[in-house]
Amino acid sequence: MNRDENRDNRESRQEQPLRIGARLGLILIFSILYLLAQAHFSQVYRGTLPPGPFLQVHRVFYIAAALSVFLCVPAISVINIAVFGVLGCLLFITQAIGPDLTLLIPIQIPLLMAVTLQLPKSQALFWIITTNITIFQSLYTHNAWGAPIIGGTFYQKLLNGFVSLILAMLFLLLKNQNAQINNLMDGQERLDRAYQKVVDANLDFQTYALFAREEAIEKERRRLAGELHDIIGYSLTNVIMLIQAAQIGKGDSEQTHAILEKARLHADESLREARQALAILRTEQTDRPRGANLFLKLTKTFQEVTGIAINIDFANMPPLLPVGTEKILYRLIQEGLTNAFRHGRASEVTISFWYEDGKITVRIRDNGRGDTNEPHQIDETSFERPGIGLAGLREQVEQQGGQFKAGPITGGFILEATIPLQENSGSES
Repeated sequence: MNRDENRDNRESRQEQPLRIGARLGLILIFSILYLLAQAHFSQVYRGTLPPGPFLQVHRVFYIAAALSVFLCVPAISVINIAVFGVLGCLLFITQAIGPDLTLLIPIQIPLLMAVTLQLPKSQALFWIITTNITIFQSLYTHNAWGAPIIGGTFYQKLLNGFVSLILAMLFLLLKNQNAQINNLMDGQERLDRAYQKVVDANLDFQTYALFAREEAIEKERRRLAGELHDIIGYSLTNVIMLIQAAQIGKGDSEQTHAILEKARLHADESLREARQALAILRTEQTDRPRGANLFLKLTKTFQEVTGIAINIDFANMPPLLPVGTEKILYRLIQEGLTNAFRHGRASEVTISFWYEDGKITVRIRDNGRGDTNEPHQIDETSFERPGIGLAGLREQVEQQGGQFKAGPITGGFILEATIPLQENSGSES
């Protein structure tokens, strides 16, 4: 079943319409051929044919040239009607001039090219055979406007058919080449889409790998802190109760000693449990890069994967940032790089940082598809490239009391965010 579907898909791609540029090129070629043939006819047959027939044939060339435009439309029914009309024009011309191959062969080219490139193979073969039979029959001796027209020799007829066959084969080869090019372009588009998905998945995995473990550690710390609270609270309560029991004792030194010993053992056990929990807290330290090293790792990986040149300037950025702010900056850079590659087709990205008045500003600018109006002007209402990340990042930045801008500029696209460095935006681990 899959094999049959694949074969049908290949055949449908081979029969797909020509692109608009190819159609315009065919119209130009057909028009030039018919005009040149008409000029040759005027030069050779002016004075040879009577004025009336000469004028009629002269007009038929223009009719054929006009019909040739409809040979290039994407509708098969219209093409068939146009082919029928052009074939009638060819029959009229051959009836008037006889076996003049210098005219017959050039005026067949548009028809042969159109049916071979535009129509399915079965219809193209039908029109090629019909054209050759029609012209072959018209090359016999006959009368036109009361005057005898000498027919062509067998070799002239054979030569015309042979040339028509060669032209049809060449045009069929051209059609197959066009189908292969279209298939390659479709394959390239599929590869581009798959490549973009892989890049997106890779970037998402980077984010997860860098921050998921740290978030898990932070969650574990909160759990252990709760356990410490419970251990210390419970243990101190028991110790206090034991000491109180010893204080209200009736002077029985052995009983008092036993109570105090029990309190000491309970305190030792609680201290041991607390030390174990603290040891876990000390060893559960994150080993991911921080600050500039974190952003350098991201840009280096992205540059190796995509081939986009990335220039980064940290300027006076603090060496350590709150984890929450660092995470937002990381995702801002990640989204800016992804959009530059996926939507902007950029070849270079520049990232710059600046710290001033307790706020960190990051600016990501690329040289991809942008806007040619109002250079170096960005606006919060500017048209943003497609992408679900920008809206979410804008919300995160504004929740931190920051500002977010994104929009096209001359020769590229820019993304800029300013975020206050608040300690409550994340812990410094």
